[in-house]
Amino acid sequence: MAGAADGLSQSERQTVRFHLGCLAALIPYHQRPAALEAWLDIDRALFHLGFHSPAPVTDTVLRLGSTRLRAALAGAVGDQAHQRTLIALDIPEVDAALRDNHQLGYEASCLLRLRNPAATVGRGYRPDHHRRALLSGDPDLAAAALLDPRGAHPPTTRAHAWATVRAHGGTARVREVAAALPGHEDPTDADIALACAEADPEPFLDTALDRRLGTGALLRALRAAHRDDPNPWRVRRATARVLEEPYRLDWALIAAARLGRRLPRTASDVLLRRPDCPPEVAVVLRTGQPARPGRGLPPPAPEPAARQPWRSPPSTWVPGWRPPGATGPLGESAESARHALRTMTVSFDAREDPGALTLAHLDAVIERGQLSAFEVAPLVRPAGLLTSWVGQGSGCADVTRAAWSGRAALHVETAALLARWAGGGVSAERWAAFHPLLRHYPGSLPELLAEVSAAHPDPPDARDARDARDGVTA
Repeated sequence: MAGAADGLSQSERQTVRFHLGCLAALIPYHQRPAALEAWLDIDRALFHLGFHSPAPVTDTVLRLGSTRLRAALAGAVGDQAHQRTLIALDIPEVDAALRDNHQLGYEASCLLRLRNPAATVGRGYRPDHHRRALLSGDPDLAAAALLDPRGAHPPTTRAHAWATVRAHGGTARVREVAAALPGHEDPTDADIALACAEADPEPFLDTALDRRLGTGALLRALRAAHRDDPNPWRVRRATARVLEEPYRLDWALIAAARLGRRLPRTASDVLLRRPDCPPEVAVVLRTGQPARPGRGLPPPAPEPAARQPWRSPPSTWVPGWRPPGATGPLGESAESARHALRTMTVSFDAREDPGALTLAHLDAVIERGQLSAFEVAPLVRPAGLLTSWVGQGSGCADVTRAAWSGRAALHVETAALLARWAGGGVSAERWAAFHPLLRHYPGSLPELLAEVSAAHPDPPDARDARDARDGVTA
């Protein structure tokens, strides 16, 4: 069966996956895992659609899917709530697939780090997630991030993580993490390891951390940023980047550096705007002179507004009710609509042929009551256009949010067609037969289902059981 996907370009593979994902959303709930398993045998990247899989498909895999199906979904899913659900399953194969997922969210990556800090392999590595974990302030997460040797981070980043571990767990916890490190290539890690080897590591840890996080380290970095580029705008940006690092600011030392002319003026301007800058230090940074007795100090800088989490705008892809549109070639009567459906193929829209029969016309004829969706669904050709249109995520939403629409009625009737066909159970060979046929099949959906059934007939015992259930006699 794997040969059915051979010879396709990447674009064609993505299109076939889209059609199969839409078809799976229309298949009866308990039949979906069998169909997805059959298609996964043909295309191991079945869930790599370039967008989210339809919600019914994802829900079925999460609830009824095998470990193989869940791992395949985990390698491609982008929704963070689904990622957390997959992590909650606590299946090693699923966790490994999530680590290979380039869309893995920060919260999910933190949960995976905490579950298994030593598992640092995975193609989905994100340096920004790793840095956020090192700077998180959570001692367990910081310790897990320190055990991951990947990525090139500023010295202050790993030093801040070591300071977090030390602040919450003391020297014993620092020694425990240092002993678990896979290597000491990073200079900060090497200094921490040497400090832990001492009989009394406390003063050595103080020195090692102050060397990266202290005010002296900040002044060195600011002077380097000022020397490296003569362009004042680039110097200002470089200075701002330095001050974003988690240095331990001693404002008295900063004021002394400004009075001693050892602090670049650009750095003084940036430090002056920090909300935590004391008023007396602000005077020194602005004027280069200490505050004069009797002269009032400037008010502290206002606190920056709290950053609001980004929220996606409400979805508008299911429209509100509006009067039915034009029926086009379907005419104004039931007979004209039936005749057009029997003789014409349906197009997605009229961009290429202004006189084409389109999906919007189907929507209108159902909403006007000329034909019911029960009559329209078996007549629409080609079958793949119908299933991909009504089976995608917006079609699923129509059923609940725009139940009055013709598209919602077509979705229900198309799913009913598939439910009647798959009611007695469908073999894996039949589900696999959809892979090469669905996209380019010219006939209607009942014709496609009949062709699949004829190519892969039921074994005699299954056929007899179905006939007995349906009351068919010889």
